[in-house]
Amino acid sequence: MTTSGSVADGEASPDGPTGSTRRSQRVTISDLARRLHISKASVSYALNGRAGVSEETRQRVLDLAEELGFHPNSAAVALSASRTRTIGIVVARDPELISTEAFYMRTLVGIEQYLNEVDSSLLLRLTGEHGEDVDVLRRWSRQGRVDGFILFDEHDDDPRIPVLQELGVPCVVVSSNAPDDTVGRLISSPAETVSLLLDHLAELGHRDIAHISGPFTFVHEQLRVQILQEQAARRGIAVRQIEGTYRYDDGAELTRQLLSGPNPPTAIVLGNDLMAVAALRVAMDLGTAVPDEVSILAWDDSPLCQLARPGITAVDQKTMERGRAAADLLLRIVTGETELHEEAPGGELRPRESSGPARP
Repeated sequence: MTTSGSVADGEASPDGPTGSTRRSQRVTISDLARRLHISKASVSYALNGRAGVSEETRQRVLDLAEELGFHPNSAAVALSASRTRTIGIVVARDPELISTEAFYMRTLVGIEQYLNEVDSSLLLRLTGEHGEDVDVLRRWSRQGRVDGFILFDEHDDDPRIPVLQELGVPCVVVSSNAPDDTVGRLISSPAETVSLLLDHLAELGHRDIAHISGPFTFVHEQLRVQILQEQAARRGIAVRQIEGTYRYDDGAELTRQLLSGPNPPTAIVLGNDLMAVAALRVAMDLGTAVPDEVSILAWDDSPLCQLARPGITAVDQKTMERGRAAADLLLRIVTGETELHEEAPGGELRPRESSGPARP
C-alpha cells in the first residue's frame, strides 16, 4: 500500500537487471509481495522507509526490487503527490441501527486503525436512505475532498458506482460477488459462512431450520439466500426463508411467529447479532429452552453474542480485518494499482451454548 509522496506500483526498468522476468514485463508491488510471501502493505512500508516491518524484511524487499528493476511509475507518483490522503465513507442507514449493530462499528475501527498507520484520514457521513448519499458522493468528489470511497451495502441498480465512474473517482465496494465492472471490490462471498453454519447444524442433526435474513434489496443478502438454499438442499436440510431488517424488534417478532406457530424449526439462523439476541430473548420469554428445543445462531459475531446467556453461536466475519483490507485496497488503487479485486479474510465459526443437538 502507498501513501502521499511514497512509492507506487512501478515497472521493471529497461536498463535494470532482469532477474527471472523479462525487462519489458511490468513489475508491481503485488509481484514483490507474492514472491516474498508477505503482504502488499509490508512491501509498501519497506519501499517507503516506514515503520511496520523488520529490518530483515525491509532488506529482502529492497534487494528483490533492485533485482527486478522495480521503480515508481511516474504517473502514479504524480497522482500520489496531489492526494488528500483522505478516504470517504457515506452510509445510508438509520443512525440508530448503526449505533447498535457491531458490523459497522468494528469495520470502521479496522479502517481507522489502518489509516492511522499510514498517516491518512477518514471522512464519514451518515445520511438518510432516500438517495442523499449519492448527493454527498458527488459533492465531495467535485470538491476534491477525498481520494476515493469505500462503499457498503450494494443493492440492485446501485446508482453510486456509475456516478463515481462518471466522476473518475476510485472506489472499493465491500462486495459479495465479483462482476466485471472495472471497480475495486473486496470480495467476501457468503459461501464459506454458509458452509460453516450448515456443517455445524448438520453435525448436530438439524434438518428443519429457519433463516431470518436482512433486506433482500442488498446484493449480499440475495446471494446469501441463494447459496444457503443450494447448500442446504445438498445436505438434506429444509430452510424456511424469512426476510428481516437487521433490527432488534424485527428479529424478536419474526422469531415469536416461528416458535409460536405449528411445527417450529429446530434451529434459527439470524442475519446479524442484534436479531440473534432478540431471538434468544423471545425464546426465553416463551419458555422455549435454548438449545434443547431450538438452537439459535448468528451470521455475525460480536460482544453481544459473547456476553449473552447462553452464549450465541456465531461466525466471526473478521470485520476489523476486512475494514483494514478495504482501506488498503482503495489506497493502492488510488496510487496506480491495477489489481482491482481482492479476497477478504475468511470467517471462523465460534460455537457457543446456544446451539445443540436437534430435538427428537
